[in-house]
This record gives sequence, C-alpha cells and structure tokens, in this order.
Amino acid sequence: MKTPKNPFHPGEILLEEFLEPAGITQAAFAEKIGWTRARLNELIRGKRGITADAALDLSEALKTTPNLWMNLQSTWDLDQASRRRKAA
Repeated sequence: MKTPKNPFHPGEILLEEFLEPAGITQAAFAEKIGWTRARLNELIRGKRGITADAALDLSEALKTTPNLWMNLQSTWDLDQASRRRKAA
C-alpha cells in the first residue's frame, strides 16, 4: 500500500473535511465532544496529535471509525519521522 507523498495532519482533515463543510465552529464542536477549545485548536493547528481516546471521541461525533483518525495520525507520524531522518 502506498503512503501519500505529503500527508495531511489529522487536525487539518478535521477542519477542512468535517467542520468547515458542516459550518461548525471550533468552539461548538469542542463543546459537543467535551474538549476544551484549546485542545481542539491545538489539534487543528498540528500542535497535538490524535490519541486513541481522541479517535474514539471524533469517530462518535462525526460518524466515522476510530481507525480513520488513528491511520491519519500514524501516516503523519511516519512521514515526519522519515523527514527528520533524511535531514539528519
């Protein structure tokens, strides 16, 4: 299976593919899933990653699977690790 050349951070996918098309603000979504606005914003800005608990929260709220979020995160993490190794 091929990995994307430039994978997107899961937070970017959350914002651009789920929140913006649905017209949901970060504040409203954070409240809906029981997160702080800061936690959600850090995820969207790529400052925080997806944990198993976060994947469960997102999948429940967005009617996706937790695997979607975990796979996006692992693809991102592997790409970042590969870039660091190439730069070293």
